[in-house]
Amino acid sequence: MRNIKGKMKNLASKWLDIPMDVAANMPRISIVGPYRIYVENHQGVEHFSNEEVRMKTSTGSLSITGEQLVIQAIYPEAVWVEGKISGVRYLD
Repeated sequence: MRNIKGKMKNLASKWLDIPMDVAANMPRISIVGPYRIYVENHQGVEHFSNEEVRMKTSTGSLSITGEQLVIQAIYPEAVWVEGKISGVRYLD
C-alpha cells in the first residue's frame, strides 16, 4: 500500500509540475557553509547532543554530526541547527 501511495505522489508531482519535496513531504536540507543547516519537512528530533542531532523524516532518520551543535530553533515544519558541522547522512 505504501508503494502505491509513493507512485501516486510521484505521478501527481510530475503531472502537476509540483516539486517532489512538496508533493511527497520529502525533507529539504539547506546547508549554509560549514556552520548552519536548515531541515524542512522533519517529523521530530530523535536525539540531540553537542556532537549529533538525529531527526525523523519521511525517508528515514537524518543524522547531523559535528562539534558544538546547537538547535537554534524548532518549528513544526523546520529545524535550524548551528555549530561546526562535519557530516550529514541518512541512517537505515
